[in-house]
Amino acid sequence: MKRVYINNVNNSPDVLIVLGARLDDDTPGLLLTTRLDVAIKHAQIWNDIPVIVSGGQGKNEKVTEAEAMLRYLVQHGVDKNRIWKEEKSTSTHENLVFSKALLTEKGLNPELIKIAVVSNGFHLFRAGIIAKKAGLNAKGIAAKTPGLIRRILYCIREVAALVNDLVLH
Repeated sequence: MKRVYINNVNNSPDVLIVLGARLDDDTPGLLLTTRLDVAIKHAQIWNDIPVIVSGGQGKNEKVTEAEAMLRYLVQHGVDKNRIWKEEKSTSTHENLVFSKALLTEKGLNPELIKIAVVSNGFHLFRAGIIAKKAGLNAKGIAAKTPGLIRRILYCIREVAALVNDLVLH
C-alpha cells in the first residue's frame, strides 16, 4: 500500500480508517495506542473528514475495539461527531469490508473516494492487498511499532497471516 504524506495537499483523503488491535481490558493496548496517536495527528490536519474506527470485541475485552478507540480519540480532542464506529469485525479483512459497507450506509461511494488507512507499518502491506481486493482506493499511514523484537515477531506473524488471507480470500 502506498503511503500518505501529510505535507502533500493532493494526498488529502476523504476518510480516515483506523484498524483495530488488542485491548487491555477496556483500553487500547500498545499497538492500538500507536495507531490512535497517529490518527489523532492526521485528524487534526484533515479536520473536516470522518474517522472510522474499526474493530469488534475480542476475548477478554470488555468493550469493542471501536468503542475503546472512540473513547481514546475523544479524550484526545477529536470531535465525537466525526467518528463512525464499525464494531463487528474480527480480522483485517472484515475491518475493511465492513468499513466499506459503513461508508455506503453513510451515503459515500467507497470505490470512488480516497481513503487513508492507519495501522502499524508491519501490517500495511497486507492491509493494502485486502483493501485493493475490496475495491477501496486506499493509502496507508504507518504507526511505529516500539521495540525491535516486537517488530520482528509481528513481521513473522504477518507473513503467516498473509498466506492465510491469500488462501481464504
